[in-house]
Amino acid sequence: MNYKNEFPLWLHVTEKSGIRRIQEPITIGIPFPKGLVSDLSALAMYTENDEVIPLQAQVTTRWNDQSIQWALLDFLMNVEPHETMSCRLECQESPLSHPQDATLSFTQHSDDNVVETGAASFFLNPMVFTPFKRVVVDGVDRLDERRTSFILTDVKGQRHEPQISRMVVESHGPVRLTLRFDGVFSNNDIAAFRFIARLSFFAGSTTVMLKFTLHNPQAARHPGGCWDLGDDGSLFFKDFSWQLALRESGKSEHGWNVDSHEPMSSAETSSLEIYQDSSGGPNWNSPNHVNRFGQVRQRYPGYRVMRDGVVLQEGKRATPSLSIKQADIALSGTIQHFWQNFPKALEAEDQQIRLRLFPHQFDDDYELQGGEQKTHTCVVAFTKSVSPELAVNWIHDSLRPVISPEWYAGTKAIPYLSPRSEQKNVGYAQYIDTAIQEPDSWVSRREQIDEYGWRHFGEVYADHEAVNSSVSPPFISHYNNQYDVIYGLVIEYLRTGEERWFLLMQDLVKHVIDIDIYHTREDRPAYNGGLFWHTDHYADAATATHRTYSRMNREKYGACSSYGGGPSNEHNYTTGLLCYHFLTGDPLGAEAVQGLADWVINMDDPQGTILGKLDRRPTGLASSTVERAYHGPGRGAGNSVNALIDAYVLTKEKCYLLKAEELIQRCIHPRDDISRHQLEDIEHRWSYTVFLAAVGKYLDWKVAEGELDQRFVYARAALLHYAEWMVEHEVPYNQVLDRVEIPTETWPAQDMRKSHVLNVAAKYAEGTLRTTCQKKARFFFDACLTDLNSFKTCTLTRPVVLVMTNGYVQAYCDLHPDEAAPLPSQSDDFGFPKKFTPQGDELYRLRETLSGLVGRLKRMSKYIITLRWLD
Repeated sequence: MNYKNEFPLWLHVTEKSGIRRIQEPITIGIPFPKGLVSDLSALAMYTENDEVIPLQAQVTTRWNDQSIQWALLDFLMNVEPHETMSCRLECQESPLSHPQDATLSFTQHSDDNVVETGAASFFLNPMVFTPFKRVVVDGVDRLDERRTSFILTDVKGQRHEPQISRMVVESHGPVRLTLRFDGVFSNNDIAAFRFIARLSFFAGSTTVMLKFTLHNPQAARHPGGCWDLGDDGSLFFKDFSWQLALRESGKSEHGWNVDSHEPMSSAETSSLEIYQDSSGGPNWNSPNHVNRFGQVRQRYPGYRVMRDGVVLQEGKRATPSLSIKQADIALSGTIQHFWQNFPKALEAEDQQIRLRLFPHQFDDDYELQGGEQKTHTCVVAFTKSVSPELAVNWIHDSLRPVISPEWYAGTKAIPYLSPRSEQKNVGYAQYIDTAIQEPDSWVSRREQIDEYGWRHFGEVYADHEAVNSSVSPPFISHYNNQYDVIYGLVIEYLRTGEERWFLLMQDLVKHVIDIDIYHTREDRPAYNGGLFWHTDHYADAATATHRTYSRMNREKYGACSSYGGGPSNEHNYTTGLLCYHFLTGDPLGAEAVQGLADWVINMDDPQGTILGKLDRRPTGLASSTVERAYHGPGRGAGNSVNALIDAYVLTKEKCYLLKAEELIQRCIHPRDDISRHQLEDIEHRWSYTVFLAAVGKYLDWKVAEGELDQRFVYARAALLHYAEWMVEHEVPYNQVLDRVEIPTETWPAQDMRKSHVLNVAAKYAEGTLRTTCQKKARFFFDACLTDLNSFKTCTLTRPVVLVMTNGYVQAYCDLHPDEAAPLPSQSDDFGFPKKFTPQGDELYRLRETLSGLVGRLKRMSKYIITLRWLD
């Protein structure tokens, strides 16, 4: 089916929270079909009344003909409560004849840096991230610099300031200016903390948005492969706050609300405090929140408002804002996801407000694990409005423009995407929607273990692990983006335009980037920058948080000495992160994708090991699956190839594509004797389809780049060789559950991967094989849904993710049955497969042999001792 991707493109913005929006900043990534847009300066945006909306646009990535594939747009909108506004994007033959106002400027000086927005002048401290030295509104300096600072307080009560080591302009246009600051915290042992801060300013506005990442760059020590709280690589602190103050200017009052939908209350008080101690949910004191001693230190369910030291109000979940009002100016501020990221506090005292990201009111020290970070978003504003909350409340529920699913599908920017409205299988859509339907949506399932708090919010509860666990509820288990649930959420959002998919995706991305990725360079290459596995199967997370292996499980279950581990190539998911970056422009998404691809390259690099100077063969850590010696098709190599392709799409750096091609040729060959891989051993070899899907993705991007070279021919021939085997040998997993250790609902869900692979293979096949692949793909799609529904547990998280991330391909192929890839003009006999042997293979085998001998000798000695005792 063809869609008319032509201008104008309509964007629809609906205000759902009952808040008046005044020049609210909006950032959105938009894809364009190949050849449609070549010059962003020709883009223009208009209201329904043909008024020009000032627009900022930058290229995110391009097609191979250099036309724009994804662009990031910034604009400002006024929307009344519960109103829907529509604006249209046009592509002019030439840029607008009336230039947009250039009110947003940035200049650097020796003693300060100055941002002019047209409504205020912000003078920035170039040495210490306070971040402001002066804020001038209406020609008057409103800021009290002496009482404005960012302060981290350690467990000894010492205060430390963030020292700036680097500042760069990350984005600058007529609508938004974003500055990035990198640095460290000063003095003694606290210097190990690092930070990244992004300040965004907006044209004609006194509002500033801050995204602040606090980072522990040290490696965890993880003794015995266990990653518990209290590790020697952790850093501890007591408070981390941003405080800003107005200059003394006569009488003032404090304003506050605890619900962003409501106007502020005002009073003349000495001090005001809004403190969120826990989620306020039914399981607010869940063992999910244990500290390193196994203690839960939350004291009460929800928040308290204190005025002059007296409890004024109590409640469950606050989305507050706070202000100090003087005669002609108000300073207001808030923290995004205030209650969700508890503990949090907002305070006002005299002329000062404090945004406590990690508040000292909490009854414990804070622990940032080695390689862990946390990013908070805050908004402050210096306004003359009688309703200062309007300048900051929007961050609690920001506007999100909606574009038709037909536009997204028609651009081909995301392969195999089709609108949900054209889905032929209604049962498939109903099954997927169980993730957002109440009363058992994924958001509601957070309540089961209270998946909230600064370390947990956004995570998906791994409820499938609880089914076979002997642990008493609540059973704590974290999903850690297994099978790329982020990508599945992106797909459903683009197919439907349903906001709930976007919100799930956005919250999960922020959690995965901060908590699930190991942000260090000080550990071994196999771990540095990697993604932690989900919580250990059927074992409570205990004090391992989101890092899989806990010493408590080793002790409790008597696990063998091999228990433990760390990040692995078999758990590496990047495509959802890449799409998130394209949709939002968030640089953290791009950094995560490239970092995970670099992890693949580094773990396979022989120079990163003690054998590097003697043995130059790759380590094989990027391509092994289940066993060190297995380098055939499997999810380890498949995830590595996928991450490398995503990094190539993002950066266009050939090193990523070349490494992907190296791994493809290492693990698969057009003349493979497939029987040697023992793919019928489904317990250990089921994931070969993950690898084949990655090969299909590689072929798709080679076609998009116009590179039908020898490497393309090789990969195509290999994929079709395995597809032929699948057509002849594969059956639904429900028919062979006797071959698996635990026959759960996940096995029939994995059949959706077979449908995915065979649909892609059909695109590259000819004649009878093409038709057979299409029929078999449909067969596995139907079998998956039928067999899944025979399980009462079919709507648990993991099977839904598997169907969501693979089944959309069948929906697309149903609509485009005749779509075929171009045939290569060259051919090759490819030679014969060569066995890959990783670095140190001989030493490893020798060690295994000696270990086996030692084991046999120990058993023999015990036998001899027993005989002597009996004698």
